[in-house]
Amino acid sequence: MPSLTEVKHYLKACTDRDHLWMSRPLAVASLLVILVLVKSCQGISFLNSREYKIHQLGYPLNEAHTLSLALSDQQVDSLIALQYYDSLACSIVSQQYFIQDHFTRYIAYHKTDTAGTSPTDIVAIVNVNGDNDWEKTAVKCDTTRGYLILVNKYHYLDSTYKRGDMVKFQTTCSYPGNEAARDVVDAFYKMQEDCKKQTQAQLMVNTSYRSFDYQTEVFKIHDKSIVATPGHSEHQTGLSLDITSIEHPEKWSFEKSTEGKWMREHCHEYGFILRYPAGKEHITGYGYEPWHLRYVGVKTASRILSEGITFDEYYAYYIEQTN
Repeated sequence: MPSLTEVKHYLKACTDRDHLWMSRPLAVASLLVILVLVKSCQGISFLNSREYKIHQLGYPLNEAHTLSLALSDQQVDSLIALQYYDSLACSIVSQQYFIQDHFTRYIAYHKTDTAGTSPTDIVAIVNVNGDNDWEKTAVKCDTTRGYLILVNKYHYLDSTYKRGDMVKFQTTCSYPGNEAARDVVDAFYKMQEDCKKQTQAQLMVNTSYRSFDYQTEVFKIHDKSIVATPGHSEHQTGLSLDITSIEHPEKWSFEKSTEGKWMREHCHEYGFILRYPAGKEHITGYGYEPWHLRYVGVKTASRILSEGITFDEYYAYYIEQTN
């Protein structure tokens, strides 16, 4: 069936001097017949389209169009099978970090949500597996990721895991016994040096690497709601640091100090991120920890900061989805 553009070209050709055998009235009549046929076929095609099937569920045509473009045939079928209109479906598929394979989980989460969670947070929560019970669905970490290894409630390390490039911190910048991956130690030295030049205060490493066994002892004596289960602690990676300063050794006084504020503003320049930021507890699974840094490299740290996301979200969207 010809398109409307082709029909216009046909009419022009019919009325050119080289086609005077066809009168203008006949050409116009032919055009009208063709237009009716085109429109009829287009109508039949629309009635059989994914867009129309979605529209029949109650979605406005503009939303049905957006959904039909964003979803696969299988996901459209799944949406149709739900047989109800979801008011956030169109907003969900329009989110920056929307992952097509998670669509039915986004909708299922919204259907049972009683807290009025926004589309942005629904996408984030599902992407990091927060719609599942971590104790039943946790998987082993992919330790081939180097500095981008993810350890959280849904990803755990073997009890024997320890990096092979660990070095001790100098006692002038750390409490005794702390160690971390070599690049982490070097990056901290540089950050400490620059912080001292600009604030006259000295950053200190309070805690760095913790073995599985050490974390087990910590877990026994602390509040289970704020301490990671053994195997699920980032400290076991050798990439995380709890920071304080000589001038402000207490955690919360350090947060409000000049050097504490400087660290949070500049740590990405040295490859660190604030691993558990305020307002992201529903994503990370842990409360705000302004002293807890995680090394991911300068490029990744800068991107995480600029996009305002957590490492969990970054990993789900930029690492898992690239495989």
